[in-house]
Amino acid sequence: MRRLLSLILVCSPLIATAATTPAGAVAELWQASSHAPGAVADVERLQQLFRKDAMVVGGIYHEGKPVFHAMKASDFIASQREPRPHGFYECEVRREVKEYDRFATVYSVVETRRDPKAAKADYTGVNSIQLYREEDGWKIVSLYYHVEKPGSPIPLEGARSGACLMAKG
Repeated sequence: MRRLLSLILVCSPLIATAATTPAGAVAELWQASSHAPGAVADVERLQQLFRKDAMVVGGIYHEGKPVFHAMKASDFIASQREPRPHGFYECEVRREVKEYDRFATVYSVVETRRDPKAAKADYTGVNSIQLYREEDGWKIVSLYYHVEKPGSPIPLEGARSGACLMAKG
C-alpha cells in the first residue's frame, strides 16, 4: 500500500499535466509564469504548455516608442529560469475563447503586479494566445502580448481590476 501511495504521488503531476480546455491552458500559463521574489517561474509547466515550435511575440513601449520582440518559446522559457529579486504575479481579469475543432484562440487581459496584494497593477497587457489540441491536450502555438500604451487603457469591458479569473472555460 505504501508503495502504491508513493507511485501515485510521484505520477500525479505527470497525469495532471494535460490542459483539457483552451481556457485551462491559458490559466495555467499565467499561474506558471507567476512567482515570489527571489524565485523562478514554473519552467517545467511552461515547457508542457507550449509546443516545441511555438513562438512568443509582443509589443511594449519604451520611452514612448513602440518596440516589437519575437522569440522562440524555448528561448522565452529559458529566460524564466533566472531568479528575479521582485515578485511577478499575473492576474487574468478578462478572457474570451473562440474554438473550432483542434484550433482555439484566447483573448486575455492580464494585470501584472510585483506584490500580489497591491491595489494597482504595475502594468496591464492584452494577449492573443493560439492553441492546438494535440492527443495529450491543448498546447500553445503562439503567444502575442501587447503591454498597455500609456494614456490608452485596455478596455476591461465589464471585468474588474484585481478580480482574477479562474480556469473556467
